[in-house]
Amino acid sequence: MLDNCGFVQRGFRILLPSLSGYIGQELSRTYGENWWDEVLQTLDDQGNLLTGGDYGELVDSLDIANCIRLINRKWNDVFKWHLSPDCRSWVNELMGVRNIVAHLGAQDLEQPMAERALNTMVLLCRQIDPDSADELRGVYQSVRARAADNIVKKFIGLAQPESASVRGELTEGSLLKLIGTDVVKRTTLTRKVTYAGKTVVYPVYRVRLDALYYNDQNDRIATWITRYETDNGREALTDLNRETYNCIIENFIVESNQEAILRTQKNIAIVGQREPGVTLADGRIVDGNRRYTCLRRLQRENPEPQYFETVIMDVDIQADRKQIKLLELAIQHGEEKKVDYDLIDYAVGTYRDVIQTKLLSVEEYAASTNESAADVRKRIEIAGIISEFLEYLRVPEQYHIAREFQVYGLFQEMLPSLKQLNEPDKQQLKLIAFNNAMMHAMPDQRKFIRDIKNLIKHDAYAGYFENQEKIGQQIQEEYAALKIRNKSDIDRFVESHSDLAEELQRSMDQALYKFRAHQLKAKPAENLSKSITLMLEVDPRQFDKMSLEEKEIVKSHLDEIAKLVEGFRKFI
Repeated sequence: MLDNCGFVQRGFRILLPSLSGYIGQELSRTYGENWWDEVLQTLDDQGNLLTGGDYGELVDSLDIANCIRLINRKWNDVFKWHLSPDCRSWVNELMGVRNIVAHLGAQDLEQPMAERALNTMVLLCRQIDPDSADELRGVYQSVRARAADNIVKKFIGLAQPESASVRGELTEGSLLKLIGTDVVKRTTLTRKVTYAGKTVVYPVYRVRLDALYYNDQNDRIATWITRYETDNGREALTDLNRETYNCIIENFIVESNQEAILRTQKNIAIVGQREPGVTLADGRIVDGNRRYTCLRRLQRENPEPQYFETVIMDVDIQADRKQIKLLELAIQHGEEKKVDYDLIDYAVGTYRDVIQTKLLSVEEYAASTNESAADVRKRIEIAGIISEFLEYLRVPEQYHIAREFQVYGLFQEMLPSLKQLNEPDKQQLKLIAFNNAMMHAMPDQRKFIRDIKNLIKHDAYAGYFENQEKIGQQIQEEYAALKIRNKSDIDRFVESHSDLAEELQRSMDQALYKFRAHQLKAKPAENLSKSITLMLEVDPRQFDKMSLEEKEIVKSHLDEIAKLVEGFRKFI
């Protein structure tokens, strides 16, 4: 026996051929043979459409959601001339029903909602296909007939765990107080969350987008936050209203990886949100900021209401800061594949949590991200050099500038060379790297650091270091005279001192030329030394055991060697 949800789904199946046929008829009448191109253009955010086919195949390929989208998006151009204004309201209402049915899980539709949905289908169908309306009317009457003895059992879902916060339960502004309203809706989904060493199963809710806000402590946008604070002040973000704040952070997340956002957004538009997020009771999203971004963008493109599926944890970003950070790291870097963070953003986040705020130890960080303590220490060391670089440029903690200079790989490759040098030379190598990075004097960073490694390996770096130090002093004398506030000030200095950048490059070219010339000079002596070593390995006692033929061969080789030696002597 069908339940209410089954009757509504049956109604959609009856309505669909009438609705898709009507849409195909009106669009082909308006756009002619190119009507399907218009469909593809109108639904360019939907990835499940045929690219071609005959008329019947194309019409049959439209599902109920895309039919409703087409009526909405082509209303002013096509459908408002043939349908009453009520029809647009009806299709929007049916889109809401369709979304509810798709996310019901083990629940059933309440009786009033099922009756209203089927009645709306009847009203719409009477305008586009009166013959099919009678069949829909029959389904509606079947639902009405069972109303008296139909008691819908509501599925409440998994119970919400108690607050795990040291501050206790959040009493004001908690999403948990809004469960059962249009803001926070229950689902039958669950998600396991490991927090403070305990793994707990949480219920998943559907939360209205405007009740949520981004996590400004998200490591993925660490350098973008510093850029905003540099331009607007350290507390600028906290002074904004929620929507303005969300718009600014959304732009950071999109800019940080636009390709990934477009890919995720397209996927959510087709199949919905697959992985629930993690949200604090006050609405701060700890896990799922990118998914939330995609849903916000979809909300602006489509009149359909969008909800973020998430667990809600009653913990506090300040009082429980350490445990929340460990949770975030475990989700982003430990539980599954590592997310595609910019390396500088990741390093800055690690440096901030371990060195600057001392929120976590190296061992705690490594355990949460499922990596070795050595890897964490190496990333911190690179971040430390990045901080030195920014202080050298007189823009401390403006980490977005380091991201724009793209120096992570340079400093990472420099670490082995730093370990080979004494302290004065180590500091000098850092200054060389800082000056060359600042002045854009290394077109290929990998070649630059490879050449330096080669000079250090063969102990041929002293002259290069000395020459670079002289140029560096001149750069600093000129640079110290300026007031530096941001990247634009640095760029203006670099543009007006291109001659110094050329001197830095010439210094490297000269050092490499001298090194290679020295190698060529040293090569004859080196080869002769190797020859002597090989000759000394010959055992004369073996000659008595040789045949006459073998002895003749040895004599021939010795004669050849003697001729070569005499020939070399003439040049000395």
